[in-house]
Amino acid sequence: MRNMEDLPEFYPSMSLRLSRALSDIGVNSWMVKRRRRTFLMLEVGRTIGEKQEGRDVTTFHFGSQSEGTTTPGLNSDVDELVCFNKINIMASWSEWKFGRINYLMVKEETCSPQHYLLQEIRPDSPEPAINPSNIYSVVDRNGRVLHANIETRDVIKKLSEQFNSPYYSNGPSHSISEMFDFVQAYRSRSLPPECLQWFERPRPSNWPTPELFREVRECGCFLVPDGHFNSLDKDVEWRITPSLIERTLMFSMKTLQLKCYVVLKILKSHFINPCLNNKGKLTSFHCKTALFFAAEGMPPGMWEEDRLMECIVYCLKMLLGWANTGMCPHYIVAGVNLFHGKFTNPQLKNLTEILSNIIENHLSILACIQADDLGNRIVITHIRTVRYSEGCRISTNNSTCRWISVFAHFAMNKDLLEILSMTPDLMPEQMSTFLGLYFQTVCTLSFGLPFPLREICFRYTSKLILSVLASTAASCCIWNGYNVPRNILSLFESSLHTDVASSRLKLASFFFCHNELERAADVLNDVERRYDDSVQAVCGCGRMDPFETKHHKPLCTNSVVDNDDVLLTNNTALCVRYMRQEVFCAPPILRYEMVRGIGVDINHRDRNEQKWMKWAVVDALPYLYYLQYLTFRGLGQRIGRLQAFINLGNCFLDHSFYSQLFHRTTFYNLLGHCLEMERKPEKALQLYRASVEEKPRNNAAHWHIYRLNHGYEI
Repeated sequence: MRNMEDLPEFYPSMSLRLSRALSDIGVNSWMVKRRRRTFLMLEVGRTIGEKQEGRDVTTFHFGSQSEGTTTPGLNSDVDELVCFNKINIMASWSEWKFGRINYLMVKEETCSPQHYLLQEIRPDSPEPAINPSNIYSVVDRNGRVLHANIETRDVIKKLSEQFNSPYYSNGPSHSISEMFDFVQAYRSRSLPPECLQWFERPRPSNWPTPELFREVRECGCFLVPDGHFNSLDKDVEWRITPSLIERTLMFSMKTLQLKCYVVLKILKSHFINPCLNNKGKLTSFHCKTALFFAAEGMPPGMWEEDRLMECIVYCLKMLLGWANTGMCPHYIVAGVNLFHGKFTNPQLKNLTEILSNIIENHLSILACIQADDLGNRIVITHIRTVRYSEGCRISTNNSTCRWISVFAHFAMNKDLLEILSMTPDLMPEQMSTFLGLYFQTVCTLSFGLPFPLREICFRYTSKLILSVLASTAASCCIWNGYNVPRNILSLFESSLHTDVASSRLKLASFFFCHNELERAADVLNDVERRYDDSVQAVCGCGRMDPFETKHHKPLCTNSVVDNDDVLLTNNTALCVRYMRQEVFCAPPILRYEMVRGIGVDINHRDRNEQKWMKWAVVDALPYLYYLQYLTFRGLGQRIGRLQAFINLGNCFLDHSFYSQLFHRTTFYNLLGHCLEMERKPEKALQLYRASVEEKPRNNAAHWHIYRLNHGYEI
């Protein structure tokens, strides 16, 4: 690294401008903290769901989303690693456990660096298994029973074929969604010798600190199903990956170090790899490795905002040196070349030229980066006032914050859908017991989260549970003709703050079905006041792509950047779900949705639809207007009824509303029923038929067409 006096004079000012531009696009301490807290909470939420479904696994979110090292323009996916806890990985014979599935890590001379074989060991005795235990057991030439690494690949491929979904594979990751990387893993509590060397080697600086070393020693490592690309035994090799150690190290980084890493990734994605023309590929992990070595090798005083350019150039020179030698070392695992299999010698030469050009031109290419409008932002921070930049930062943070909140609601409600789909035939009393057990699991696992995440996760999930519990109990009372006791109303009231609308709409619907129309009208008017133009509809039924942001509404206030709640319940509207146990808390029109499948229709449901199509599910906004129509009609309030009818029709006519609808056939049926009540059966029939044309199968409109043709009314 050159001395400060050898650097161009503009480096300090350029560093400040670049740092501010990165803050503008979400790489700042506040947004990093928010991303980390959100994805740590989602880890627990997903693990809770898996436990409730009877799978002893722990879910981890790794990568840029959970680290907070991404921007909207990087379009980063979500990396999910699922660790199977029932598997006991033995680094030595002393770690054998009775009654468990035991695999011994075996290192052969033929094994590639970072790779191991997993030999099956008997559960009743610390001896090698003799016979294969399942179809993924392989007997090798030495008579050992080895565990193959192809199970996840086969399972995901079958899912892809079954539901006619695309299949994506990248190393150990297999998925049916381009934006989700799913990895199956086993955890070894003991670190292998390749990792232990990292703790002992000399270091030029005080990072990682002794405290950090003590923390990461407890992390262990994962074995992921990824054989070496050049191995004859790649179907039985497992790669060790210290992902938890790496995440802990990333969490210890300063915000400026994260900014350096993000710039490396931006250069990688928007300049370096396009120039390589897909001949060789620099990865984010190469950039992260450079950051780790830089954090270890550079004096702490270098990591200052006005020296950001120097830090980036330092990392680029490190990558350049590795490209020149053809050797990119793994930061933690000894003996690994991260360039091996990624680049040929001519490709490395090309990479060397690209990196040299970036360095010699003092990162001037950053001014040409269009993603996140980074180039213009660098210029703006130079020619505009700080006040302008601050407003730009708040706006961008609001947009990113909105996406994080939407994704969190999407993931948490998708997990709950998975749980509730297990209860189709439970009686109300059994349902209460089931939800109670689920509640206990939430208490136990959320307790492992740091405060205040523990409170946020517990509070939010418990309100979702209470909403279902209240509606189930109330439905039972209505069916049996009982007076609804006060404690059920208390359950409803305790569940109201899951979001802006859904729980409140279920309460209003209960009041309507219980013939308490004045109370229903009060709740509905309250929902309408809360549902302003900034509210974002969220569907956890699999019909919403959480990464599709073009229809996401902007927040109408800047105060949200000061809100520390990762879920932002006051700006989100979940779709409203009624299970069959809640049927008498739903208006009669929605009961048809619970039997929307006719004949073979049930065989034409995708993986997600199979879980919720036996329920009634409706988007919050049209349901609000539909309930208002019914309530005001029952109260004899003609003006309120007509306004609700107009508002419901506008959901169909207004594109901004229509793009927020995820259960459109149900919406058509609600609007059609209003047309019936307005004495316009011909128009209602046209709407039902149009609905069937759009979705011929699994559509309750078939029942409504039958009703009208045979003179039946709801």
